Amino acid sequence: MARGRRMFIFIGAVLLVPAVLLGALWLLWSRSNIPSKIVDFRPTTFEAKAATGFFYSVGNQLKFGDEISVLSPTLAVMPGKVAYFLVSPDSGKIAAVASGKLFVVIRTPLTIRQVVSVDSIFREQKPLGRQFFRDFEMQWSRDSKTLYLIKDEFYETKGAQLFSDKAELWRYDVNTQQLAMVLKPFPAGDFFLGQTGIYFSAATPSGDLQLKYFDSEHTRDVIASDGADISVGQLNPKLHESPFSSFDSIRWRNSGHYVPRQLSIVIDEANGLEKLEVGNSAYLVFTRGEGLKGSYYCDQAQQGDSLPGDRYFVFSTYCDNFEGEMLLDMDTGKYERLPKDSRVFLTFNTESYPHYRITISGIEAE
Repeated sequence: MARGRRMFIFIGAVLLVPAVLLGALWLLWSRSNIPSKIVDFRPTTFEAKAATGFFYSVGNQLKFGDEISVLSPTLAVMPGKVAYFLVSPDSGKIAAVASGKLFVVIRTPLTIRQVVSVDSIFREQKPLGRQFFRDFEMQWSRDSKTLYLIKDEFYETKGAQLFSDKAELWRYDVNTQQLAMVLKPFPAGDFFLGQTGIYFSAATPSGDLQLKYFDSEHTRDVIASDGADISVGQLNPKLHESPFSSFDSIRWRNSGHYVPRQLSIVIDEANGLEKLEVGNSAYLVFTRGEGLKGSYYCDQAQQGDSLPGDRYFVFSTYCDNFEGEMLLDMDTGKYERLPKDSRVFLTFNTESYPHYRITISGIEAE
């Protein structure tokens, strides 16, 4: 009996120690955690029409219009959250990846097509030997009639299989709905289109990068000075080249051009504030929060989107007094809460934003 009592006490002590530790951690966190808030939060409701229409979603409903509204007609109900997208240059089509499938949605006449199943090169458990189309790294042709995508095969490698020797470049014809292979192998880290051919960045045996050109029959190196930018004239001496590339949201955000020029994000370190300013006016102010990982501000303005016309700015927050998407009128300073899970899909390419540089790594917005 005594032995059973001692065992009971021992088990109770073992269970009590983690509980005490968790309680101590919770107490430490609650004392040190200071949430970030929106100062004097006063959202309103107003009409916010962009200069032109654009694709956007509310939840899993894909829509198109010049304002974000749950009342707008739904083009397509996607099978899940859109994980990757690329809007066509004519703004009339969108390639969207959702729940492991690539769709092309055409606005007029409304057409919804499931093109292929896709997968990620970043997955941890790879089904070795299985071929798949990648769920990113796509390109629209300049005339919006062709979507280029990459087919690959899972193989054993450390990390993601970028510059894969098993990769192939394919094209999808929007009109005929046919898929056709363009180039094999296609060990590219980035690619963009010329007037008649395709440029891509490939790894060399020494581990460096080399920009190459494929003219539908042959592949050649683009001659460039080490470390220097490549001029348009250097791309193809035989013709006056006109490079074209659609920037997906990842590449566009990496370029640092997602915040409108008239909007400034100002940090007031002394007072622990972050301000979204236009001119000399602070339209939104956020207090500095403190958490286990350090200080933070609860807005995600640096990952926001400016709607066509650059008057309205859409961004997300995870603040103590509001978590969700907001729209800011940069002319008046008014702001409103958007429908839950709103997201905009915009057009970025070398024609809508003709400021870019070409290097051995490919093409990027400046």
